[in-house]
Amino acid sequence: MTHYDWGSRAIVTPEKPIKKKNVQIIPPNTDLKRRAVNFATGFDINLSPEQLEELEHVVQRSTETFVVDIGNELMACRKLIVGALADKSKRPQAVAASSDLAYSVKALGGTFQYPLMTQIAKSMESFIADRTTATEKQLLVAQLHIDSLYVILASRVTGFGSTVEQATVAALTKLAERYEHPRE
Repeated sequence: MTHYDWGSRAIVTPEKPIKKKNVQIIPPNTDLKRRAVNFATGFDINLSPEQLEELEHVVQRSTETFVVDIGNELMACRKLIVGALADKSKRPQAVAASSDLAYSVKALGGTFQYPLMTQIAKSMESFIADRTTATEKQLLVAQLHIDSLYVILASRVTGFGSTVEQATVAALTKLAERYEHPRE
């Protein structure tokens, strides 16, 4: 290993030479290539109108799956928070579920044309990060984030929304900052 002495700007090299590792690159065989990229039924670079339509249907089905799955996760997480408001022993589970939900929505929202959801989820993730439990007010802040996400999803607000939606994101972020502490 080479060491640098920054004071004298000298390079100190070890007494033993460094051994180079022998590396062999093995190209994949033809059968593996055919399985990885389906040459028989794959898409050509110049897509026909039928292929474009098929791709649009795949994207639409993926978006519908996202909406249904995230909607179910939002409802389940909200139920956990409501339960945790009544029972302090359920708070760690509600915080963990909220953190997982925020991460999922933040990662996938923009992919499915819901960047506004990504913004709200980012606020929620920052608020929930590194918590093991939460106070009642902190759970209510997380619940407001979840309710906002659900409204956006149910209303199918794609893009960044209007000034009302942007004001909601700003208000949620300020609310999260206000009740951020204590972190437990």
